[in-house]
Amino acid sequence: MAITVIVLHNQSLLDVAIQHTGSVQNAFEIAAANEMSLTDQLTAGKELIIPDSITQDVDIKNYYQSRAIQPATDITQNGESEEQPEGISVWILNQNFIVQ
Repeated sequence: MAITVIVLHNQSLLDVAIQHTGSVQNAFEIAAANEMSLTDQLTAGKELIIPDSITQDVDIKNYYQSRAIQPATDITQNGESEEQPEGISVWILNQNFIVQ
């Protein structure tokens, strides 16, 4: 019997896969079972089906559950300015890199 899980804030399919099955490789099967793309952005509260056919890594899954680890690594755009790249590969002589 397939189980249903609830997506948390900033979780990706990879996060859901590792948390509930112990392997990120299962993200492909979870995406297919839910008629999604692996890169689709999830919204908090969305229900996802995890099929029975998935092979679980019980050790990793138990590790996450015993320590109440709930990965949420999805990056979202919140309107804040991004950091500007820094370093010698982006500096321009006599503009932002002054030779003295």
